[in-house]
Amino acid sequence: MNRKKMKMGKASSNKYIPPEILTQILVNLPAKSLLKFRCVGKTWCSIIDNPDFVSIHHQFCKNNNSNLIKLLDLECLVPPRGYSGCLLALRKSDKRRKIGQIFKSNETYYLHGTCHSLLFVSPSKALFYGWFRLCNPSIKKSLRLPLCPLLSCSGYHYFTFVLGFAANTGDYKVIAISFESNLDVEIPKKRVMVYTLSDHQWAARDNGLNNIDCLRYEHLFGPYYFCEGAAHWLGKDPYEDTSNQDDKPTHLVSLDFDTESFTFLELPHALDEVDTIISRSLFLLGESLATFCISSVSFKIWVLKQQSGKREWTLWFSGPSSSDGFDLFYYMGSTTNRVLYCESDGGRLVYKEYSYNITTCQVQLLGKSMSRYVEPVKYSENLVLCNRDGTEDMV
Repeated sequence: MNRKKMKMGKASSNKYIPPEILTQILVNLPAKSLLKFRCVGKTWCSIIDNPDFVSIHHQFCKNNNSNLIKLLDLECLVPPRGYSGCLLALRKSDKRRKIGQIFKSNETYYLHGTCHSLLFVSPSKALFYGWFRLCNPSIKKSLRLPLCPLLSCSGYHYFTFVLGFAANTGDYKVIAISFESNLDVEIPKKRVMVYTLSDHQWAARDNGLNNIDCLRYEHLFGPYYFCEGAAHWLGKDPYEDTSNQDDKPTHLVSLDFDTESFTFLELPHALDEVDTIISRSLFLLGESLATFCISSVSFKIWVLKQQSGKREWTLWFSGPSSSDGFDLFYYMGSTTNRVLYCESDGGRLVYKEYSYNITTCQVQLLGKSMSRYVEPVKYSENLVLCNRDGTEDMV
């Protein structure tokens, strides 16, 4: 058999690979390779573009990450290096060693949130003009969202934009809420619109969202974390009297993306503290939402679990703290910046350019940084946007 016939024989043999076997082979490949293999043929393209395959591939990548977590850093670059803009880089979580550069831009981007390693960003100078983008660093593609009509509201408003995933429809959503800035009224006016990736347009929610009637913009503290189908903030319960309380968060405020409704859960107490000054923050512990309290004498971590149909906080870790650790989270404002948990080295909380070891209570500077503002995100590959019309290269 000559070479030409052998090549034809190999090519024709691909037709007889069962789809389930081909799926098992493809799911092991990196996102960049799968993006190229979409061009092999209609069968390969239909498998790779299937939403179920996209979900399976992302879960496979998450489960097969090395023990050393990869971090995706969106860094604002500032002088004196003579360059202003931002850098999106992939780093190891131990020393923040850069292992890949996604893109470098002359513009500075603001990170609103993440979901399944999909980034929800906007250029800082266009933050209030609604030029939002969904960015997938795995395939270096981005999609600009249509302008949100809420931003044309008359008067002065506060806005919240939240990215999440609705499992019942298998669709990504951005929920936009406009809060009237009038603090004198008992129930401020709010308007809600929802963007869905499948329709690529905004739709008004004339009835608002469930349990949103008394919620104010001031009830939400810091960045949100998307976990188990909902976006979560540190905040306050709007149905409780908070007039005589300070500005510390008292509740977990959650927005479910399937039901489009808010729920409120009281945060766990630390009643045995010697001193009353306590810093608190949210983070993700594996697939679960967690919160920690740190004072100058103790450190505690609680994990949110579903038990008997109810959400409850379970104490996961308790130990001493250090003054350096307390200063890190208290004076640098942990409720306004993202905190990550890394399992390596006995467990470390990564915060900006620093890490805090929960067992040794030591604070460590994670290498040199060229930025004054860093947003670290846990990274795993994703194929979202791979077959989406209107996407642009991240350059």
